[in-house]
Amino acid sequence: MALSLDIIWIVICGCFVFFMQAGLTCLEVGFIQSKNIIFVSIENLLTFMVTTICFCMAGFPLMFGKTFHGIAGMSLWGLQDITSKNNLGFAFVFIQLMFAGVAVTIFAGAMSERTKIIPLQIAAFISSILIYPVFGHWVWGGNFLKQSTWLQNMGYIDCAGASVVHVTAGFIALAGISVVGGRKKATSGRSNIPIATLGVFILWFGWMGFNGGSTFRFSEEVGLAVLNTNLSAAAGMAGALILNFLMKKNGGYLISLFNGVLGGLVAITAAAFYCTPAAAIEIGFITGIIVDLSRYLLERWKLDDAVNAIPVHLVGGITGCLLLPFFIEQQYLNLPDRISQFGVQIVGIVANFVWVFGLSYIMFSILNRTVGLRVTPEEEEKGLNIVEFEDYYSWEKYLEISGFETEIKEKNSLLRKQARLLVVTEEQERKKLARDLHDGVGQSLAALKLILGLAKKQINDNDGLLLNMEKASKLAETSIVEMREVLNNLNPKILEEKGLAEAVRLLVQKVNELDNITCNFIIEDELPSIDDTIALNIYRVLQEALTNVIKHSKAENVFINISYNEEKKLSVFKVVDDGIGFQISENDMGLGILSMEDRVKMLGGRFEVISRMEGGTKVIMEVPVHDGK
Repeated sequence: MALSLDIIWIVICGCFVFFMQAGLTCLEVGFIQSKNIIFVSIENLLTFMVTTICFCMAGFPLMFGKTFHGIAGMSLWGLQDITSKNNLGFAFVFIQLMFAGVAVTIFAGAMSERTKIIPLQIAAFISSILIYPVFGHWVWGGNFLKQSTWLQNMGYIDCAGASVVHVTAGFIALAGISVVGGRKKATSGRSNIPIATLGVFILWFGWMGFNGGSTFRFSEEVGLAVLNTNLSAAAGMAGALILNFLMKKNGGYLISLFNGVLGGLVAITAAAFYCTPAAAIEIGFITGIIVDLSRYLLERWKLDDAVNAIPVHLVGGITGCLLLPFFIEQQYLNLPDRISQFGVQIVGIVANFVWVFGLSYIMFSILNRTVGLRVTPEEEEKGLNIVEFEDYYSWEKYLEISGFETEIKEKNSLLRKQARLLVVTEEQERKKLARDLHDGVGQSLAALKLILGLAKKQINDNDGLLLNMEKASKLAETSIVEMREVLNNLNPKILEEKGLAEAVRLLVQKVNELDNITCNFIIEDELPSIDDTIALNIYRVLQEALTNVIKHSKAENVFINISYNEEKKLSVFKVVDDGIGFQISENDMGLGILSMEDRVKMLGGRFEVISRMEGGTKVIMEVPVHDGK
């Protein structure tokens, strides 16, 4: 009777794990662009088909057959003699097949939106008959037949597959995206967040069977495993959300939710029925933070994971395996102390990396050089729904979106031309105003100064009147100097005559004439030819930035840096000061900063202000190089 209950429980849990395929599909479909969702759905069906046949015929025997020096199984081929070797029989095969199916689906999802379907199926074939089963044999090889494998002999622990399933899938995914490269336009897609949320709930539900079924018997351990699974998932979400709040990454709020839940689920898989509920909360909370943090590192390293499989499964699995020695109860350790157990856990992770990542990288490299991993840029732009399945609806949407994009580009081009015309018109008005001031007010002030000078010579005998005359003469002279400054600001002649660099150098020279500030000018790269309109706008922005430094920053030093990014064809201008800084808030942006930002955006560039209290301010302007037309 007890055996029958055990078999029923394992089969039920296997069905739970099978349902995780639906969860993974929903999650992936919710995260990628709509033009690829059909491809991902069908790809998951095909990879599960390949995994089912290959794992049962060759993968399971390699993983659980009679061991060859603790390295790989060498019996049970074609599932022969299964019931005679273990009382759980085919129920055990069934749940192990479901575990293998999850691993293969995970790595395929990470490579979505740019990978061909045929090489993915070849990778699924090799993974299910070789890569996954061999490492699984090292850890679980004695779970079906009474035997020991080399990692089991060392005392390595993995209750339900944190390393066997999830770290393995994560390393295959890492190798895959390293070879195939990033998407043309790396984006989370987020075509349907409610569907992604449904996927997370389905995975959460399926994990009850994933961890509960790994006991391989219907016992009191089941309740603990299922409870710990829930607690770790909830704590993982809390940890990720707290990290998101502390880092003020509001744009990644949704991703943090999903990463936290799934990371907590993956981590507790290592110790589901070996730790207390309190320990499960701690494991989940720590893992949620680490998993979400790893997402930002992946972005910095330019590793384009379409569905966050690497942070969740690779990082989450490693974290769970390494936390295990410090959170499970002492009686479940395979070694005398926790530090020794920790050392063995590290050995297991390193072994996984060497075998799984190493072989996977070779596999994907060979596939890339033979059948080719990646679709063409044109096919990626169209979407794999069209490329692989010629989906009519996707064709219709593609043509519609392409039409919208063309129209938007034309409108943007027209707006840029109009904006440039507006700037040219503005500058023409400035020049006209400068000429009028010079020819009108300027000449009048010069004549006034001359008359005052003559009058002063004629009234030497009247001291009071002479003093007033001197004051009036100085006032006229000051007015002339100030008007010349206004004229220069309205129409900087040096910009037209000697170019942008010399005009900026003159600005720096004027700043250095002040007593309390030093301005340094650095040109790292020679700038390409810049047309007059762009040069004038750049000059105005730098002029405004320096004015802000002088008036508000209380800085002692200011640096102007000019460089050129050859790869991106961008001219880069930076104004950096060591002043008091300020708290940046979009609602409190001054008109000067907003005006500078508008000018740069009009040129198709990027404008950024970085500042912190008592930490100085940095103004960054990146302007694309145009052909002057």
